[in-house]
Amino acid sequence: MKFDQAFIIGKCEVIPIEYSIKFDGQAKQSIQPKFIEVLCYLAKHYPRVIPRDELIENVWAGNHYVGEKALTNAVWHLRQKLKEANGEQETIETIRKVGYRLLIAPDFCIEEDQSTVTNQNIHRSSRINTYYKIAFYSLISIFSIWLIILYFNTSDNFEPSIITQITKQPGSELFPSPSPDGKQVVFKWKNNQNKSNLFIKDRNNPQLAPKQLTFGDAYVGQSVWSSDGQYLYFSRKNKSENYCQVIQLKVLTHQEKAIVDCPIPGGYYYLDLSPDNNTLAFHGYHEPADNSGIYLIDLSNTDNQPVRFSCSNNCNYKERDFAFSPDGKSIAVTRRVNRFNENIFLVNLTTKESKQLTTGEEDIVGLTWHPDGTKLVYGAQRADIRKGFIVNVNSMEISNLQLEGFSYPAFSKETKELFYQQRAEKYHLASLALDNDVASSPFPVIESEFNHHYPHYSEINNQIAYVSNESGFYELWVSDEQGQNRQQLTFLQQTIRYPRWSHSGKKIAFLAPVDADKADKIYIYDLTSKNLSTVPSFHQTHNRPTWSWNDEAIISAVYEKEYVDLHHINIQTGESNRISFDGSRYGLMTSPTTLLYTSEKNGLWQKEISLTENEKSFPPFKKINSKDFKTTYSWDYSPKGVYFQQKFSKYHQLSFYSFEEKSISPLLKLPKNSIGTSTTLSKISSTNKLLFTQADSPQADIKKLSHPLLQ
Repeated sequence: MKFDQAFIIGKCEVIPIEYSIKFDGQAKQSIQPKFIEVLCYLAKHYPRVIPRDELIENVWAGNHYVGEKALTNAVWHLRQKLKEANGEQETIETIRKVGYRLLIAPDFCIEEDQSTVTNQNIHRSSRINTYYKIAFYSLISIFSIWLIILYFNTSDNFEPSIITQITKQPGSELFPSPSPDGKQVVFKWKNNQNKSNLFIKDRNNPQLAPKQLTFGDAYVGQSVWSSDGQYLYFSRKNKSENYCQVIQLKVLTHQEKAIVDCPIPGGYYYLDLSPDNNTLAFHGYHEPADNSGIYLIDLSNTDNQPVRFSCSNNCNYKERDFAFSPDGKSIAVTRRVNRFNENIFLVNLTTKESKQLTTGEEDIVGLTWHPDGTKLVYGAQRADIRKGFIVNVNSMEISNLQLEGFSYPAFSKETKELFYQQRAEKYHLASLALDNDVASSPFPVIESEFNHHYPHYSEINNQIAYVSNESGFYELWVSDEQGQNRQQLTFLQQTIRYPRWSHSGKKIAFLAPVDADKADKIYIYDLTSKNLSTVPSFHQTHNRPTWSWNDEAIISAVYEKEYVDLHHINIQTGESNRISFDGSRYGLMTSPTTLLYTSEKNGLWQKEISLTENEKSFPPFKKINSKDFKTTYSWDYSPKGVYFQQKFSKYHQLSFYSFEEKSISPLLKLPKNSIGTSTTLSKISSTNKLLFTQADSPQADIKKLSHPLLQ
């Protein structure tokens, strides 16, 4: 934060450019730069209450790991110093659970040269007639009091937000759906066995436990109320019975009615109801569309068939979440370009004309219209950190609600109360000892308040490459085998994923977005030169990179309109050769010509590749059958076999498949939510350990927010 203008607080003169303060008639005192920056920020924004997160964002560049304790320390030292000048008069006020506010109006010095405040300033002010000095400070005091009164008595002030707990059950309460009158809140409750059903909370009787609305093992999605408060609509999917349906549930009698089929593949089960209750929007799929999208069905006519609203073919994006505007004339939709880019668009329901409302977002986690129809409240996630925002649909101005964990907001239409889901996900790096005679639990390798993902170990360097979000973005880090001697290697300030050591240990490849997040590139970090470069690939979308046997090329799946398959991409020239033809997603070279890989079909496959001969001469064969091997990314090769993750209905398991014995040995059984579903596995041969990402059981609760920006 750059702020050079000097100012006076009471009897203390603050000189930012010199990082010093001066009391009337005394010599200057040097102060730590961050202390001065905190004081300058409070003075610049006087008399507003400054949230802690805002101070950390501007003074410590968003580094919460350092900023949390450093801010508390800075405020304490500033108070002690300012007391020396102003006596016992309090200068900085703490607003509990919100932030800080300056209590004395700063008097900014205006001089010909504002870069320094000289002693002449003090001498000049001492010659001012006493009468005028008293009058001057009296006017300042009156003006300050007037500002404070105005601040606390206007509708535009930044009063502290009020958060009310609605649910707090073991497990996760997801997707709040308040009734129109706000008296009841429906939510999806998922227990630690990953079973989920809909429950309803009576706010008039908070002492009563939530009442269960749906039963069984089928998957249920997000729910939405009809405007009259009689019905709920939600999706229900049962893979074992091969069906997915959108259900209408009469809340009072629990009568259910199937409305329309929904797609079994995929995980998008958002829906919404138009204000007149006549049109239901839901996720569906019908050929010849490329993929699932938003469909509309007229509920007033039982013979009507769903009509696709989303783009059908060659769209370059997928529409995921959506919400009808209160006047029913438009719909807000989220469009995902790739794993690094999803933003909100406003679409006219009649003309299909669209306007982009947000930019630079990575993952939208819920959106809802304010009942007045002028703004949208939404959750956005970047680097596994969720925050809440408001966007004005006319001016497109965006305001930060300063709430971490904020997602899937929903208004009660009559009372205009905002409910939301607060969810925090925690991931750390763990290792499992593979040669213990006694059963062992995973041991943390890198664990903190931040998240750490995708470990890959280099035997040559005895280092782990991984990503961490402690800077506010997922950046590339390395550490030793014990998780010590950590070092941040990249400062891209964007989300990167899937680091992979070259066989030589001299380079690390990873995936990150480019071109305003509309495409991605494979980056290479050179540990010798410390240089960062991109592979000159002409493909727009790639998958997890691995290395060719000689480290001269990257093996990566690429996503084209016609197909998805593995390619061999030269890191110098970008020359790309397709090396699989069966929907392959991830592969490792186990010899100069042998490729081990997974595809959209289950099972582990192997083939011999040649970049010069016809591919048909080298047909693949199945190394492990589809029944036993169902993971796409969570596996690692060793000469004797493959370590991989198995997913069962009630738990996940790490296992080893022996090539010689052609059998599976279980290594570790854990609850479903405790292993990252897309984690990499990495063997440390020297100590016979297996590295992976371990997840804490996520806690999600339903809360209600009262905030001045929502008025």
